[in-house]
Amino acid sequence: MPIVYYDSNCVYCYNYAIWLIQKGLSRRYQFASLQGDTAQNLLSNYPETQQYDSVILQEGDHLEYKSDAITTLITSLTNYKWLGVLLHLTPKFIRDLGYQLFADNRNHMWKTHWHQPNDYEKSFFID
Repeated sequence: MPIVYYDSNCVYCYNYAIWLIQKGLSRRYQFASLQGDTAQNLLSNYPETQQYDSVILQEGDHLEYKSDAITTLITSLTNYKWLGVLLHLTPKFIRDLGYQLFADNRNHMWKTHWHQPNDYEKSFFID
């Protein structure tokens, strides 16, 4: 079962997870906080992941980071597959630059709120 690790201290990261669920993300995906117990297993089994404080997608032993993970997740959404394909066609260095600019400035951008999840949305989160 693929696991999406996200920064649970980031309102945008959390709300992105909720957005994916609301847009039809497959039930085979689960979400785990980078600050949680599940992520500790990831960090100890895959030491290279310690350098990332951003989204990580784990499917078995295959790991994707930053814009690659975002692109894969969006491509998995039936109604947004076109957007995922467009992102995939964008050169990786440009996607990662955009991702990093957003991540570095997320605390200085517009304000948003923490979404209150319903039971269905909660069922995707393992910690």
